[in-house]
Amino acid sequence: MKSFEEFKISREKMDPSARKLSEHQWVQAYAAYCSTREKSRGGRSSVAKDGSPRRRSSNHSSATGVHAPSTLSASGALKAHIRAESAYADLRLIVDLLSWVILATILIIAILEGMLFPLPAATGVALLTGAIKALAVVVLRLVVHVIIDIPDVALYRASAAQRAVVAPVND
Repeated sequence: MKSFEEFKISREKMDPSARKLSEHQWVQAYAAYCSTREKSRGGRSSVAKDGSPRRRSSNHSSATGVHAPSTLSASGALKAHIRAESAYADLRLIVDLLSWVILATILIIAILEGMLFPLPAATGVALLTGAIKALAVVVLRLVVHVIIDIPDVALYRASAAQRAVVAPVND
């Protein structure tokens, strides 16, 4: 988890209007960030009263059921790196939760419609329609994740280009 200063710098890079925040607003934003990270990682870290992150000792390298693949392709590693530094992790979580709720609703409606129709053909059509809607929700979720990644990728490319220009000057 990022320190308060790292969090502040990354937020200002992602959202220039964040420079107008007061110190109290920064502390609140950082507390919300730490709280969200703690919840999404299964409560493995906590925030001290001064706003700095504290690690709880743990024998596990990751949360139960959450394991990174041992080998990632270059694009997969880049995507993981960009998403780890993203300012939109909360938005991704909201999209995922909404997609699961919508999928559950579609499933329940399809099953109820299938039970209400007396003809097997009508039941099949109701279930097939539900399956198509579920597929559409999954595809839409993936598209929304790509749209959410666009600003992060643009920022990553801009900062990488800036580092490439600055590096030769420092040599």
